[in-house]
Amino acid sequence: MIFRGLLISGLVLLTTSFDLQAKIYSSPILTEAQTLLVNQPERTLTITKSYLEQRRLSQPQDPSRVHLNGEADHSTRTPLNTVNALQIQAQALSLLQRPEKAITVIKKAEKTAFDNNLMFSVFESRILLAQFYWVNLSNSATALKMLNTLNIEMKQAQPINLSRQLQELKYKSMMLRALIESSIGKDSAAEKLFIKAKGYLVTFDDKDETINYQLTLGQHYLRHDHYDMALDRLLSGYWLAVENDDQPQIARANYELAQLFEERHVLDKALEHATQAGEFFERYKRTQELAKTLALIASIYEQQGRYNLALVHYFNALDQENQLKHDLRSASLRLNIARIYLHLCNYSKTEQYIVQARNLALQSGNEKIVAESQILQGQLELEKSELDDAITSLQAGLISASRIGATNLQLMGESILSEAFEKQNDYYNALLSQRRYEQLYAAKQKNATRSNTEVFKQQQKMMERSLKLEDMEREQFINKNALYKQQQISLTLIGVLVILLLLLWRRQHINKQLKQQLTKLTTDYYTHPRSGLRNLRMLNARLANSLQQSSANFEQWHLGEIINEPLSDRLRFALFEVSFLKRIYLEKGYQQGLAAEKEFGNYLQQQVLEPARIYHFSDAMFLYIEPNARLSCDPKQLAESMQLLIDNYTLPLNINNSLQIGMAEYPFLPRAYTAINDQELIDILLMAVDAGISLNDKQPGSHWIHICAIDAAPAASFVGDNIRRSCIEGIDKGLVKVRSSTNNEIIWNYDHNINNDIN
Repeated sequence: MIFRGLLISGLVLLTTSFDLQAKIYSSPILTEAQTLLVNQPERTLTITKSYLEQRRLSQPQDPSRVHLNGEADHSTRTPLNTVNALQIQAQALSLLQRPEKAITVIKKAEKTAFDNNLMFSVFESRILLAQFYWVNLSNSATALKMLNTLNIEMKQAQPINLSRQLQELKYKSMMLRALIESSIGKDSAAEKLFIKAKGYLVTFDDKDETINYQLTLGQHYLRHDHYDMALDRLLSGYWLAVENDDQPQIARANYELAQLFEERHVLDKALEHATQAGEFFERYKRTQELAKTLALIASIYEQQGRYNLALVHYFNALDQENQLKHDLRSASLRLNIARIYLHLCNYSKTEQYIVQARNLALQSGNEKIVAESQILQGQLELEKSELDDAITSLQAGLISASRIGATNLQLMGESILSEAFEKQNDYYNALLSQRRYEQLYAAKQKNATRSNTEVFKQQQKMMERSLKLEDMEREQFINKNALYKQQQISLTLIGVLVILLLLLWRRQHINKQLKQQLTKLTTDYYTHPRSGLRNLRMLNARLANSLQQSSANFEQWHLGEIINEPLSDRLRFALFEVSFLKRIYLEKGYQQGLAAEKEFGNYLQQQVLEPARIYHFSDAMFLYIEPNARLSCDPKQLAESMQLLIDNYTLPLNINNSLQIGMAEYPFLPRAYTAINDQELIDILLMAVDAGISLNDKQPGSHWIHICAIDAAPAASFVGDNIRRSCIEGIDKGLVKVRSSTNNEIIWNYDHNINNDIN
């Protein structure tokens, strides 16, 4: 039948239409375009064109991640998605019967992939190019040559390191080669290629692709009239699809089985499978597959003699094909409709649809439909008793059918021609036509496997039972394996859980030890190693924050954000040098010095209580800090307190108790709380202690010096990179008051003073 001929010429296209194996795209737009490819190729073409025109190409920075690169930026497209869009566009053009444009686009995709080192996409594009040459241009020789070259290039390709990708490419290439070999009549060569392709398929362990393989192989056997093997493969694919609950593949298997049963004239089974396939395609609006299925159902009704039902389904199929703009299929369906009208003796309608079919066939250059239309025209003219015209039409149709090797058309034409000659009483030519018919029929019988319909039915039932039994046994085996694996997994998980608990206990124990070590290290880090008091690190860490908080509180009070002045935030500093700690190491040795210094540190820790605090500033110097809530506190009182603190320790030991004390308050400038920072304040204290040491050189004993800025002291006078020089200049100008334990003149250190004449 004519529909069988269309199936032979478009086997790959049919497989693509039914197969749900699709690439996963990072762009939702490309996913949508791929979904619409089969049923709405025009829509797919519009989507891909818009995608390529509205987005600019971006180069990935990391080539190793190019296959994982998504498109968060909707204004750009990656090189990989650009290639994918071009591939989809080329397939849409192929389905729309625009092969030249499809080839141009797929070559552009190949070049883009090659320029971006996407070798997998390069080879994928070349496989599509070979498919276009075969399906659209019927150039199987060029397609096979391309696949041979591609096979060599894949063996030499270095960029593709993933074995699965190579296997996938080889599988696609080999399946396409097998289909081409099958289409040109090389049955055995195609079967060998199918077997090789199955070797790659085993490594994928992909159920969907296994179903596709079984159905494609069944199509091959059906095409070459190996009905038993076709039934085996198609039923295997069908039951695998049922087991996998893959409804689209079930529909495809139903369609193929319907074709098989129709050819074997098991029309009830054919109608059952075709109806199930049609229901699925109609439910999911898969127009192209629905049109083919409706045509198949109509053919079955025609063979059953149910012409009205056949006519309805042919018209429905014709409507679908007209929407898809498939002129060739529309022409074939018009011939079928013409044949039905001929059975119904509606000669005017028959003539009308024959002319329409012939015109469409001539436009597309399909000789087979032209030949069939001529033979059907001859049959119509024979029915109308126009014998001369009938013989002319039949002979023209037989010449065309002979030229293209259409045996079925020759058989039908010779049979009708013999009848026409017989009605014309030309028994000699009638006999010649009958003999040619018998010769053709005998030749066909040699190449086809004939079997009785009932035997075929029984064989089909036995195979179904066998496959069901195998399926049940396989399911039982799978369940046993699953139970065993579950037990092993449970035991493994218990073992892993025990190990994790041990690891967690061990980790907790280690964390506890580390915390203890960290606490000890922190204590050692912020403690002076000899005295045990807070060291200079602690001072640097806490003093800046303390002064910053005090400044913030003063600023809030000054701006009126708090009502009461925060007197408790004022601080008083006393930096003093204990001279006996320097001499004790020289006089009594290192070990005695360490012991004395440790004992002195413990003493200070016991005597200095919160909120006051004391730091071991350097070898013999200590910094005492206390809150200064009383604004008019006498510095002499603080100096005497420091002296008393030292005397209580030194008098029982009969050692020197002289002290050199430098004192100051924070804030240093009453009108500018933040003008003097922590480091500058310490520098002022050091300057005061240094002055006290110079007094000690003239007058041995304890001395204290207190430095304080007057209330009206401007902050600008203390802006600079040398606070000592600023203080000395402030003393000279009367901005800074100096009080001391003696009336002797204080000699300041002029190292930081530019003007050496300052007294």
